[in-house]
Amino acid sequence: MIFKKLLSSKNLLAQEGMTFMEVIVALGILVTGIISGLTLTTFNLNVSVAGEGRLMAANFAREGLEVIRQMRDSNWLAGEDWDAGILEDPQYNYRLTVNFNPTDNSWSTADQTDDIADCSECQLYYNADNGVFSHDDGGELTSFKRLITIQEICWSELSEEEAVLDNSEHCQSFGLGLIGWQLTSQVTWHDNNQDHDLKVIDRIYDWK
Repeated sequence: MIFKKLLSSKNLLAQEGMTFMEVIVALGILVTGIISGLTLTTFNLNVSVAGEGRLMAANFAREGLEVIRQMRDSNWLAGEDWDAGILEDPQYNYRLTVNFNPTDNSWSTADQTDDIADCSECQLYYNADNGVFSHDDGGELTSFKRLITIQEICWSELSEEEAVLDNSEHCQSFGLGLIGWQLTSQVTWHDNNQDHDLKVIDRIYDWK
């Protein structure tokens, strides 16, 4: 009888020990699942932020190109040269920024002399009062910068081909006719401890 009781006690202890081990294993699985879930959530948040930043950058870049195109169209309607007034000094400069004035709903351009990394005027600010992003420093500073670079497109009567020159070159210097511009709208920004750079390239012509 005593032997049976001892045997029963050992079986009970073994069962209790097994139950305790099962709890430890279950807790380990639970903790692993929680950590994995948190890691996945953090990754999804980072991807979401990165996606939102890239979408905004693409919109800023495209907006810059469309503003230049609209200015060319306005010059046509006004009977002026297609490239009039877009660059303040087209002979010596090929970089510019475009800025929106919400007071009179108008766009303006400003020549820039530096690349985007060193261009303080390229910084974009957000004005919460009117919901406008602009280069005016009256709003909240963002990590976005935008700069538009112009390359002249020339036409050669001899070869009957068009050519895109380097940034500082001019068609007139080669005895060629200016027929358009190649525009590069560059946007840089910072998120998730990383620097990003996006460029959108388009061409506008004197006839389309």
